[in-house]
Order: sequence, then structure tokens, then C-alpha cells
Amino acid sequence: MNEISPSPFEAENHFLFTDSDTAHTSGPEGLTPGRLGIWILISSEIVIFAGILGSFILFRTAHPEWAEESRHLNLIAGSLNTLILLFSNFFMMKAADAVKNGENNKVKLLLGLTIALGTAFLAVKGYEYSMEFQRGEFPSTNNFWSFYFLMTGIHALHILGGLTALSLLWNRARKGTLGPTQGRVALTGLYWSFVELVWIFLFPLLYLMK
Repeated sequence: MNEISPSPFEAENHFLFTDSDTAHTSGPEGLTPGRLGIWILISSEIVIFAGILGSFILFRTAHPEWAEESRHLNLIAGSLNTLILLFSNFFMMKAADAVKNGENNKVKLLLGLTIALGTAFLAVKGYEYSMEFQRGEFPSTNNFWSFYFLMTGIHALHILGGLTALSLLWNRARKGTLGPTQGRVALTGLYWSFVELVWIFLFPLLYLMK
């Protein structure tokens, strides 16, 4: 078994984007540069999504007929994607735990499962889009579909960004070189949890408004 650095405390001193993280030390209350960076990123994303979701809710209140538009969404596909993200986040958290225990092979497996589920999410969403396009539903159809494609499209881009980061981590775990940057697994896990949380808001707003 390939071993990674056994100390979880060393991981806290690694920055998110560089390999020279050992030069950085923890700030007040253990707030490392990497952790600070990821929270700044998530906070900025919260502002963006809060604005979009708030606007959608205001428009939805003024347009009760949107409930009929919502009936055209594929509830089975939306529910499946909800389960996919829940399981993917579970595997991501387990991967962070495996890092702390120095279980490199387990980290590689769990990251691989997270990547597979994230890819499955995009595949299901792509299938939904194709069915909607075939029915003649586009962002230009009406305001409901404009919001739908905007919100789910931005969310899909965040999934894609998370998959890119996860793929880089998985490749390091595969090569047995995750050790110097193992703290990034936990930081990426924070981002992945945020992406899942956004979908937890999107799903009922879009699919269950009937």
C-alpha cells in the first residue's frame, strides 16, 4: 500500500494551489491560507447563487402559472441527481477521513467514486437538456426556462470545476504523490459539499413547485 504523510496536522499547513505550502503556518484558531481561500471562494459563490435564487423566488411568487411549466421537468431525473450528489458527498467525506489515516489506496478509490458520480450527474443533466430541447423548451421560451437553464447551467459548471480538482487529486493519489498536497482533499471536500447544498435548494424550487 502506498503511504501518504501520516500526520493530519501537516495537511493543515498546505495552501490550496501551490506545492510550497509548508512555508505557510496556521493563522488564528487554525485558519490556514488554504482554508481561508476556499471559504472566500464559497462565500463569493453564495452571494451569486443567493441573488439568482432570490430573484427566482420573487418571479415565482408573481407568476403562479410557472407551476405548470415545472410539470414538464423530469422529476425522476432530478431525484436521481439528488441521490447521486448525496452519495458523492458521502464518498468525498470518507476520502478526507482516509487521508488522515494515511490510506492512499482507499483515498484513490473514494475519489474515483466521487468523480464517477459527479460525471453521472452531468450525464443525467445532459439527458434532461436534450429531452427539453426536443420538446422545444429553450432559455428563450419564457422566463421560467430562462431561470431554469441559468441556475442549472451555472450549477453544472461548478460540478465540472469540482470534477477537475478531484481528477487532479485522484491522479496524485494514483501516483502515490498526494502527500505534499493531501490537505487539498479536505478543502475540495468543502467545495463539493457547497455544490451539493446548492442543488438541495435548486431541486425543490424547480422540480417540486407544483
